[in-house]
Amino acid sequence: MLQTSALRRPGLEPGKSDPVGTAERPEKLTLVKALGSYVWDDQGRRYIDCTSQAWSNNLGANDPRVIEAAIAQIRQITHARPNFNSVPLLALSAKLREIAPGALHQVGYCLHGSLATEMAMKLAFKNRPEAKNLIVLQDGYHGRSLATLAASWPHPDNPFLPIQPRFARAPRPDTYRPRKGLTPEQDAALCLDLIDDMIGKGLDGPVAAVMMEPIQGNGGHNEFPRSFYTGLRDLCDRHGILLIWDEIQSGFGRLGTMWASDYYGVVPDILTFGKGVGGGFPLAGILADERLTWFDEGEDALTFGHFPVSLAAALATVNAIQSDKLCDRAREHGDYATLRLREMQARRRLIGDVRCPGLMVAIELVTDRTTKEPARREAQEVYRRGLAKGVLFGESRYAGLGNLIKIKPPLDIAREDLAKALDVLDEVLGDIEGGRP
Repeated sequence: MLQTSALRRPGLEPGKSDPVGTAERPEKLTLVKALGSYVWDDQGRRYIDCTSQAWSNNLGANDPRVIEAAIAQIRQITHARPNFNSVPLLALSAKLREIAPGALHQVGYCLHGSLATEMAMKLAFKNRPEAKNLIVLQDGYHGRSLATLAASWPHPDNPFLPIQPRFARAPRPDTYRPRKGLTPEQDAALCLDLIDDMIGKGLDGPVAAVMMEPIQGNGGHNEFPRSFYTGLRDLCDRHGILLIWDEIQSGFGRLGTMWASDYYGVVPDILTFGKGVGGGFPLAGILADERLTWFDEGEDALTFGHFPVSLAAALATVNAIQSDKLCDRAREHGDYATLRLREMQARRRLIGDVRCPGLMVAIELVTDRTTKEPARREAQEVYRRGLAKGVLFGESRYAGLGNLIKIKPPLDIAREDLAKALDVLDEVLGDIEGGRP
């Protein structure tokens, strides 16, 4: 079996940067196998995967239906330039139109979420040619390409700033830390008023769109009061501005509905998707309102954007999510996990907040529940100790975050595996709080 040491380059001191990049860092696991909710490393150790590999395996890893669909497509045609249609392209597009919210019946494809976000931004400006601005929310995250990194919450010591576009960042409500003296609902109303003022008199030129994640993933797993979702939709309509929802993390059953749009009862003008659609194969894209003007030839063409193997795998994935009723499974598992975590919160002082819905679950760890000081070191210990006990928890280390633990396994995880993962979490939190090694 392949050994991790065989992949490491000699002569690197701990903490020193590797000129070939991050791929060979010794602290990284080397994964060699995945099936369902499990992954195995090169030492033969098995882990319950509560990360779904970057929240992408909504359907468990290496599902036979997806693998067979990909293999069958490989035998037919593996590449078609975007000038042509292919059978999986037409079939998946029909399926996505069938399950799309509202009238989001125009479909565009690419191979990762950052480009899907860029596609959405391009379409917004094409349909609002007089506009000069695009608004994003504070703490939002939309990718790591040049454009989307600029659209995300500020990258620390950003070396790419001179060649990045500019975005207007609007305040967002915080249900755990609302502004001083305000309830979460009042905070949401204040933010809507501030965004209204920003559009009306705070920017130099018209606005093409407001872009947001319905639940902010990398920026803190932040959900908003429902009044904020409907209020922002109304505000965009009043100003003639497009609303873009980044559903790259929340789509395809993660919240217990096919889309966050279904869960919150708000239909955006453009919706981005990715991650969970491909069953482990790279695919992303957008759904756009049928009333919007689509791209002209050459405005959004990618050589491998219509990768037939990924399209075939995605069709099998979406069909499996429907046939296996994984939206229902996500809702049921999420209710169970949330109940367990709230019970845990009553006993574990490190748990400051429990966040859901569906199987988009996270806890925020704090050193003090009154001051809500982030417990970053303790969260890293939860990850490390969970790993030693056979559970991969999600975490947020980017840009100084680090006190969130995320529990986002495949939607079809067995209940006993989800229960075991939560048992491990409870155990390691108790050990950390008790000062046990």
